Amino acid sequence: MTNHSRSPFDMLEANLRRLSDRVPDAPIAGIMLSRLLLHLGRGVAAMLEQQIRPFGLTEAEFRVLTVLFSQPEGRAHPSDLSARTSQSPANMSRISDALVKRDLITRLSSERDRRRTVLRITEQGEELVRRLLPLLFAPLRELFKDLSDEEQQHLIAQLRRLAMKLEEPMAAQAGERPS
Repeated sequence: MTNHSRSPFDMLEANLRRLSDRVPDAPIAGIMLSRLLLHLGRGVAAMLEQQIRPFGLTEAEFRVLTVLFSQPEGRAHPSDLSARTSQSPANMSRISDALVKRDLITRLSSERDRRRTVLRITEQGEELVRRLLPLLFAPLRELFKDLSDEEQQHLIAQLRRLAMKLEEPMAAQAGERPS
C-alpha cells in the first residue's frame, strides 16, 4: 500500500536505505545531497523562467543580460560571458544571436583586436533588466526567508566549496592538454 502523503524525498530516503542494505559502501549522504541539489537547481530555474517568460526571454538569455548589465561599460567578450554564465561557446552564440535580433545587445569587433568580438548591452537591454530584476527578488526572498543571513552565508560557503571541488577535475584535465 502506497502512502501518498509522503514527500518524494521521504521516498528517496527509503529507497536509499534499501540501496544501502544491498550496497553497503554506497555514499548515501552524497546521493541524497546530489538529488536535493538537482531538485533545487531545477526548481529555482523554473521559478525564474516563469517570471521572465512573459518578456520573451529564457533564463540563460536573462543571465547573459544581467552579467553584461553588471560589467563596466556594459560589455564583455563572448568567452568571458560563457565562463560567467556557465554556457558553452555554441550556446553563447545562439543566445547572442537571439539578444542581438531583439536589439537587447550589440555585437562589435574589438577595438584592440579585430578578431575578437565584444558584446554590449543596449539601452533597451538595460531597461529590460531594470524592469525584470525586481520581479525576481520577491520569489527569491520567499524561498530563502526561513534562513537567517548567517545561515545563507554559511550555505553559500558550503556550496562554493562543492562547486570548486567539482571544478578540480575539469581544471586538471585542461592543464593536461598539450599547448
